[in-house]
Amino acid sequence: MKWLKRLLYLVAFVLLAIIAFALVGIYLYRGTPSWYRPRIATTQQIKDAANSADQKLLDLFSWAASAQARQIRRIHGISNTDDAPVGPKTVTFTEDEVNSFIAAWKTPDKSQLDQRISRYFTDGRVVFDTDAVILAGHSPVFGVLASAQFDPAIDAQGNLNVTLDSILAGRLPIPQAALAGQLRRLQFLLQQQLDLQRPTVSIDPALTANASALAASWLRLLLSALNDQPADPILIIPFNMANLHHGLPVKLSAIHIAPGQITLTLTPLSSDDRPPLLQRLRQPWP
Repeated sequence: MKWLKRLLYLVAFVLLAIIAFALVGIYLYRGTPSWYRPRIATTQQIKDAANSADQKLLDLFSWAASAQARQIRRIHGISNTDDAPVGPKTVTFTEDEVNSFIAAWKTPDKSQLDQRISRYFTDGRVVFDTDAVILAGHSPVFGVLASAQFDPAIDAQGNLNVTLDSILAGRLPIPQAALAGQLRRLQFLLQQQLDLQRPTVSIDPALTANASALAASWLRLLLSALNDQPADPILIIPFNMANLHHGLPVKLSAIHIAPGQITLTLTPLSSDDRPPLLQRLRQPWP
């Protein structure tokens, strides 16, 4: 009968382990990640943060306009002693500025897409942690905080790597394999959109990129992140507030993320960078 006693002990041990695991899982599922900070800002503070973001963006657009104007003068052979090269631009955005800026663009009347998203994801926000960008929001379906953490970095070759580090429900890690079907579906939709944009991608000799080039650059960046592949470190910055669908391609040469803020360093491209960039944006996704 010793074998039966040992078997009962083993079954009891396994049951206790399962119960303990379930209790830990429930605790993690209902828990709140350490990086999550509830919003305590007043309406005026949110407005001030949005205005601060606006001013930083306007300053960034002005820098892009100066770089684009210099390209035009160079093409037409116009030069003067004050026409110095436009150097790199470093800009820092706080977490509050980014979230307040996004909130300021929302309208009381939700679009059909907003309504569909709100069924599954509400109170979305961006969180900056050490070397990480986290997209977080509440899931009405599961009644829990859901989040995805990305770790962007510039590698030794100058490429931008945006790694999807983790997906959490509360504090409970969700294996990416469990979401493989949804991620493949998202990738398919992004590739469809990229194929629609590629034929009309254009960057003129003054390095003015059209709306298709802007869309293609962001679509390729998202696809690279989903496939854990290095991406072109190119961002397209508007330089004319009257036409935000055109912009100047610039290189993201450095990125630093600390709790509560992100700092980007952007460098203007040269005319020699235009042909290979144009070719890359027009290529189909491998």
